[in-house]
Amino acid sequence: MGKNKKKGGRQSAASALKKNGAQKNSDRPRGGVRTRSQGGDVRGQHTDAAGNGRSNGSGTLSGQMNSRPFGSVQQGMLRTSIAPAGAQAGGRQAAAGAAAVQRRESPKRPRAVQRPKAQAPAAAAKAQPKPRHYYDFYLFIGILMIFSMGLMMVYSSSQYAAVMDGESHDYYFNKQLIIGCISIVGVIICSVLSGIIIPLLKRFAYWIFGITVVLSLLTLLIGTASHGSTRWLNLGFISIQTAELVKIGMILFMAKVVSIYGFSVGRLKQAKWILPIMFISAGFIATENLSSGIIIAGIGFSMFFVGNRNWKWFILLGILGLCGLLFAKPLVVYMVDKLNIVSIDNMQYQLKRILAWACPDRFPDSAYQTIQGLYAIGSGGVLGQGLGESIQKFGSLPEAQNDMIFTIICEELGFIGAVAIVLMYAFIIYRLWDIANYARDLFSSMVCVGIMAHISIQVILNIAVVTGVIPNTGVTLPFISYGGSAVLCTMAEMGIALAISHEIYTEG
Repeated sequence: MGKNKKKGGRQSAASALKKNGAQKNSDRPRGGVRTRSQGGDVRGQHTDAAGNGRSNGSGTLSGQMNSRPFGSVQQGMLRTSIAPAGAQAGGRQAAAGAAAVQRRESPKRPRAVQRPKAQAPAAAAKAQPKPRHYYDFYLFIGILMIFSMGLMMVYSSSQYAAVMDGESHDYYFNKQLIIGCISIVGVIICSVLSGIIIPLLKRFAYWIFGITVVLSLLTLLIGTASHGSTRWLNLGFISIQTAELVKIGMILFMAKVVSIYGFSVGRLKQAKWILPIMFISAGFIATENLSSGIIIAGIGFSMFFVGNRNWKWFILLGILGLCGLLFAKPLVVYMVDKLNIVSIDNMQYQLKRILAWACPDRFPDSAYQTIQGLYAIGSGGVLGQGLGESIQKFGSLPEAQNDMIFTIICEELGFIGAVAIVLMYAFIIYRLWDIANYARDLFSSMVCVGIMAHISIQVILNIAVVTGVIPNTGVTLPFISYGGSAVLCTMAEMGIALAISHEIYTEG
């Protein structure tokens, strides 16, 4: 009977343990964890389940130990130690499966984009610098430097001529200084009013070109003759050289054309009316002013070349022009010998200059200026005679302060001074090219190209004339030679270029 009691006691203890374990499993969530959909943390729920299992097991075991023998307690301990571990492992697998099913069924949420934090207005303005107007101070300083050099050379080369004309020795210097100061003030005004001047030039480009051409026609009819050619138009209060105005008009005209038609200016439909206008306007000016006619044609041709995509014809024309320059002088000499020309006094002014250039030994009177200029260049050497020490300016070299001023530079400052002047021009041309690259629109860019072509062609022609490479055409050296209309128009072009640079925006 005692055995039966023991056996019954063991069975009752085992059944009690089973009943308690079943009740614990029914109270727990399936698997022993909460999924993300239930709002719990998986890692935390595993800890809670394990803790609850241990606490409940220990409480049951303590109660059984007070009323049951040691063997029943040992068997219960074995079962309770295995049950929570199995429930915990099964719970982890169930949680992993539920999470995988939820990832497959739930739609993919877009990845959140982190928005920049709102900044205060002052901080935003500091982070993003406001664009400001650019101004090419390098070009302005270069213009001042080369003009100052020109004033110095005008004072040195014009003293004798001023005294011989019955004026004070600084007469030409004072006039050049006044014209230069007025021009510089105009340059500054153009820069300040760039937002008004550039749109006006663009709008009335055709009108400006037409007015300058009409003034040139009036010069041929009622103009004032000087040195054998009619170049000046007397307006009462001022006398102007209208060919200088046509240079500006040609620049604006071609810039307007290229800005409208773009690369199609080279097509026959546009070229058949652009080229005749360009060469006709340059042709009738060349009848009285060959140098200005060549410069105007060169300006138009250069801008037409830049605005054209097909360069083959231009390369061919350039080769033909170079060959013509190389064979022009031998051909003229052959014609003089063939026709047995002895005197050129009664010939036309321009033809006389061409024959004197080709045969200076046969016509020394007509080639006198060119010969004296070569003497001045040769006597300068490398370092020159010294500032103010020129000999040729004392009556031997006509127009020493105008067309032939480069020969005085070579005589007084030598080869070093001549190279310095050329480098100054190269710097100005480079700055114009830089402004043309960064200009706001095509019209402004082409205007800078035209100004650059004008300065380049005129400098090359002046140096070529004084060195005897081409016939004497009476072209001035920009910024340096004495002259009213030439200085004003050249400075006006620089003012337009600086106004275009002021329309460029830069950060910081």
